[in-house]
Formats: sequence, C-alpha cells, structure tokens
Amino acid sequence: MRATLPSPEPAEGDREHTAPSPAKVRDSGVQTPALDRALALMEFISAHPEGVTQVDIRRGLGFTGNLVFRLTKALTFHGYLEREEPGPRFILSRKLLSLAQPKREERSLVQLAREPMRWLRDATGESAHIGLRSGFECIVLDRVVGPHPFKCYVEAGAHGPLHAGAPGKVMLAFLPPAELKATLRQMPLPALTPHTITSRTALGAHLAEVRTNGYAMDLGETVEGHHCLGAPILDPDQHPLAAIWIAAPTPRLSKADGKRLAPHVIQAAQTVTEALR
Repeated sequence: MRATLPSPEPAEGDREHTAPSPAKVRDSGVQTPALDRALALMEFISAHPEGVTQVDIRRGLGFTGNLVFRLTKALTFHGYLEREEPGPRFILSRKLLSLAQPKREERSLVQLAREPMRWLRDATGESAHIGLRSGFECIVLDRVVGPHPFKCYVEAGAHGPLHAGAPGKVMLAFLPPAELKATLRQMPLPALTPHTITSRTALGAHLAEVRTNGYAMDLGETVEGHHCLGAPILDPDQHPLAAIWIAAPTPRLSKADGKRLAPHVIQAAQTVTEALR
C-alpha cells in the first residue's frame, strides 16, 4: 500500500462544485509579472496533486483563459508540466526534483543512491526511499518498491512534515545545535495521528536520542499502520543533505525490528554519503 491514498476523483461534471480553493499571485516587486504568474501557477498545481484543468487554474488564480493557455503550453514545452492521460488535467513533472538534487561528477543524488537503495530493499525486504529537506518538509525524490505482496511506499514528489517522519527527524537531528534550535522554534508541529510528537521539548529530547543512535523511526506518527526507519546522508561538512529510509506496515517494522534493521539503513546512507565526497 502507499503511505497516502488519494481521494476518489470527482467526475468531470462534478468539478464545478469541487474547484480548488482560490489563490493569489505574489508580486516579487522586480517587474517580472510573467515569471510571478508562472511560479504562482506551478505552486497552485503543486497544492493539488490530483491535477487541475485549465478551468481550475483560471478560477483559482483569476487568470484569463488566454494566459492560462500560454503558460501551460510553455511550461509543458520546457518539461515542468505534464498532462495526465487520459484527461485534461495538468500535474507537475519530476523536472524540478531533478534540478534540486545535489550532483557529483554529473551524477545526481538519485543516481548515486539507486544501487544502495536496491541493496537496502534486498537486505530488509522493504521499500527503500530517498528524500530531501525543503523548508519544514521532506520531499521524496525516488523509491525502490519492496517485494512483499502487501507493501508500503511513497511516490516521488510526495511530501510530509519533518517532525513526524523518520527521514525528517534524522535530517533535523543532525543539524548543528544552533540551527536545530532556531528551526524547532519556528517549525509548526501539527498532530497527524495520535502518535505524532507535538511538544517542542519532547521533540528536542527525541532528536537528541536520534542523533546518538544514528537513525530515526516513525511509529505511525505520519500515517497510522505505516512505520518508517531512516538514516541521514551527510555532505562533506557533516551537514544533513538528505535521508534514506524504508517503510513497512506496522507488523513488519516494530521498534525491535527497527533496532535490528537500523545497521542496514545506516550502511546504505553512509554509502551514498561517501559517494558524494
């Protein structure tokens, strides 16, 4: 199963009643209205992973039909948008994810991590993932799906809050103390499940334990019934650059299982860390 399940798609005729919520264009103040509008359009589509039609964009952003047509045409031509088939809905492509990845000798982070992720999947029997931090969220870059008939995995491009998931927690735990303190002071801590840590004091203590152990677990803190085990990928200055993790249904990844499998996850993360040097 996936970590998050999409809501049922409304029929096209029903979209009149389920149009995306209104948004607005932020003026950068440097007289680049076309760029401001294109970025607003991409942010709008990002907020609606089920995809949006040109009508949705026009209503949601207040653009004219001609502007929506020209922007979507240009962004599709440059590879930033894709049209979901069959149907008229636009979704973001994976091009932005590829641009955001650190590179080493022309090989992207995902390329460097692919073999370690396959090794991790084979060593643990569970789906392996790699992701980056973006603000207060973790963005999934890629995954290698495990062999079990019943499996947990998250699609590339999915995102979730740092404080609730194993990858986010390891990227927080390995921050320099001053940076971690500042981040925790500003970061929202919404409760996603009854197990989510929502106290800054408790989260700080938990992250200190994560740093000591070298790995983190998400025991149903993001999605009930879904557990994760992650370790950090560090840059040459020992700053957390990304995270690698496995995901599994609760019965296959208990706290005891996490302790047993942690050396495999740590080894996979260290292999990628060394490849980036």
